Amino acid sequence: MSVECKLLATPLIGRVWQGRTPIARADEYLRYSFEHGIQEIAKKPECLGVQYFRKLNGDTAEFRTVSYWQSIEHMHAMHAQRGDPLRVAPLARDPEFLLELPEFVDIIEVHVNSFGTTGK
Repeated sequence: MSVECKLLATPLIGRVWQGRTPIARADEYLRYSFEHGIQEIAKKPECLGVQYFRKLNGDTAEFRTVSYWQSIEHMHAMHAQRGDPLRVAPLARDPEFLLELPEFVDIIEVHVNSFGTTGK
């Protein structure tokens, strides 16, 4: 299988959140944050997509969410009710799970966005 790969004429915006849990709570947090965070992000009208990553690293699990937006303006519009889109909007139970509570997200430019299909 090959994937068409080209530079985007206009980069997309990636909003990146990161957090860590104790390894013993990793599966529970994965399910909780998917249900109460990831699925909610994906429902936003201007959201182009979302990815959720987990890396098991010794006695901790590292989580990373990347949501994709057409522009900073689209991302700002989605967060208008909550204020600054660079600030993390923590989930209700985050203090129970996370080893530290991040305050801000990172914003990145996405210059290539190519995915193949797995056929499943």
